[in-house]
Amino acid sequence: MTPEEACGYLGISLDGELDINTIERNYKAKLSECGDDAEQRAKIEEACNTLIEVYDELYGKSEGNTVVKKNEGLLMKLAVLMAGVFLLASAGVMYFVYKIHTESKPSVSEAVSSAEYERLRRELESMRKRQEETPAPQAVVSNPPADYTALVERVMPSMLLIRTNRGFGSGFFVSPNGDIFTNYHVISNVEYATVQTQDGKNLAAMVKDYDADRDMALLKVDTSNTVPFLTLSSNLPKQGEAVIAIGHPKGYGGTVSNGIVSALRQDNNNTWVQFTAPVSSGSSGGALLNLNGEVVGMPTWIRVDTDSQNLNFAVAPTVLSQFLSQAINKPVRAFAQSTQPKTDSNLQPKPALKIPKTQARTNIPGAKFVRKDDKYEMYIDVDTIEYNRFTHIASFISLWWPTEKAKAEMRRDPHFIIMPGQDLGVCLLLYTVDFSDNTYVHLRTVNLCTDGSVARDYPRPPDEIIWRTAKKGSRIESLMKEVKRQLRIR
Repeated sequence: MTPEEACGYLGISLDGELDINTIERNYKAKLSECGDDAEQRAKIEEACNTLIEVYDELYGKSEGNTVVKKNEGLLMKLAVLMAGVFLLASAGVMYFVYKIHTESKPSVSEAVSSAEYERLRRELESMRKRQEETPAPQAVVSNPPADYTALVERVMPSMLLIRTNRGFGSGFFVSPNGDIFTNYHVISNVEYATVQTQDGKNLAAMVKDYDADRDMALLKVDTSNTVPFLTLSSNLPKQGEAVIAIGHPKGYGGTVSNGIVSALRQDNNNTWVQFTAPVSSGSSGGALLNLNGEVVGMPTWIRVDTDSQNLNFAVAPTVLSQFLSQAINKPVRAFAQSTQPKTDSNLQPKPALKIPKTQARTNIPGAKFVRKDDKYEMYIDVDTIEYNRFTHIASFISLWWPTEKAKAEMRRDPHFIIMPGQDLGVCLLLYTVDFSDNTYVHLRTVNLCTDGSVARDYPRPPDEIIWRTAKKGSRIESLMKEVKRQLRIR
């Protein structure tokens, strides 16, 4: 604890002389004030001990009414330390402080002449008086926190939640006729898509066009009336410009976050807006807006590093405008195969694993053993793993062979249909995981009998599709670790 802090705890003025009676009197008073507060009492004890040590270094024992100085150099250092902020305002005092800190315990006469010291003392006293007479400056908030309430109320009716047979994402109306912007990866390889508006209406969507390379898609819904829509900015945002992001992270509808534009990045034929507003999976296809309510980007992907914070990127408004002008007048078509990639064969659906009808579990092509416990022997069908490097989301099918203990529990479940002469065989579980925050969704379970017939098929309803964090040591954590190994994700 420094002498200044000790004086503060005991309520001793920095301008007065250090006196042992004052230290003792203030010590007892402060102890009485703090009551049973052990932490405060300890601080007061420490402050008292600090000042007594300083006093002992500065002065010897009293001889009558005369106090004998032991160390003039140390006394001068304390005086300079306690005057701190005032002394630093004077170049002459700066020189004085330099001298007494660079020389070994100098006396006053060695540090500075008597006349010079007296001049500095008077100057210091004058500065103190001016400080006392000058009113304390009032705090001025030059940049008060922005209130986005009016902006959010104005743009929120244009925001949409997009649901498909493979998951969900975000989107926004970009014309009064029901044209919708979203990311290509939100509707890639889907069988259907529905759009939920802010007032709860669910509308079937069709696709007009998409750009897989730059991750953009234009959808269309039929509406009897015009719809509220967002305007694309005609200019790129500026670095440091304030923005808000609106989307549906993890399915939590209409989530708003704020930040700034970090930078503009060029990547091949695309321009990315890097920004700081927090986003998560499900925010893809939402809107990045400036404070005028103009779209300055469409959040698309996140770069996740283990040694840094996430980096967020959005398709630039100039890229969106160019695509919109080319796609707006194209005819609509059903999804089906219309959103299959045109050239990249690596994105084509992979063939599913052929499940044997018996319980034999050796040499299964494409199956990777994960773990075995008292209920299940678990594998991953590595050929069905799909991974999106932009969103860090992976989907895969796992195979669970039940032990007799697990089969006994399933036989008691009335939802299982087991034909006479058959027994329960392999369970197929479909998972989607988000490696940006290591959460998962269990989407579907199919239980087969040993002859390959379906004993139970349970696709989870939308209200049960919840992103969860895997518990340490759980089966899903083991599966996620194996998927990471297969994808070579750190």
